Amino acid sequence: MKDLQELLKKRTNITFFREDKIPDKKTIEDVLEKTHNLMPHKNNLWNYEIEVYGPEHNEEKKYVAMSTVCSEAGKKFKNAKTQKDFDELEELYDLWIESHKQKRKLSEKLTGIHFNNQVRAPYLLVYTQKQELITDTQKNSDYYKKGRLNQVFDVEVNIKNNMWLIQSGMHSILTTAFALEKGLDASFCKCFFYNTHIHSNILRKAVKKTNNIAFLLGIGYKDETKHQYKTYVPKADIDEIVKWV
Repeated sequence: MKDLQELLKKRTNITFFREDKIPDKKTIEDVLEKTHNLMPHKNNLWNYEIEVYGPEHNEEKKYVAMSTVCSEAGKKFKNAKTQKDFDELEELYDLWIESHKQKRKLSEKLTGIHFNNQVRAPYLLVYTQKQELITDTQKNSDYYKKGRLNQVFDVEVNIKNNMWLIQSGMHSILTTAFALEKGLDASFCKCFFYNTHIHSNILRKAVKKTNNIAFLLGIGYKDETKHQYKTYVPKADIDEIVKWV
């Protein structure tokens, strides 16, 4: 494996992924299999699951991207209740995309508006809460049949402690590292909302099933021809975070 520090130095927020170069499915499967085999889990509890949406879901991902609109516009559309609101949002998104494709200056209509377009990556991973913590494989094990599994952990405690969020985060950063190792890029997104008037089947499915989505992770190849947005919030000093006792 390449030097881990050098790999993670390459990780950055990516707004646009290449549409003309798509990783093959086998590469993504290899990345996810490595993570699955090497990541630690508390008591081997799998209290989260990952839905993977490949290139064939590109049109659905458009509506996910629309659901990531930021700034004051985001507040407006988060509570949108009419088809007219949806049409207005779609018009703004299409204009925003076209402006970046043509490398044009954003129009006044787009002032202060931004979309987290990384959700339109060729492969989008949706991390959701898993209600059934014991898998079928575990149920078929002698360990489970002898009644030992429930003695080891308290299912309710794991849910209340948000262990699924912790383990989703651990899984995603390891997945990112293995993706980088293969020359891919990965970008996170937590800025999204769910609204029934925005026709996002991806978000609708996840919300209906668990009512919880931790975050989204896009994987593909960075589009070097387009402007990539970055946060301008300065990083905290290490001494403000790490406390030696």
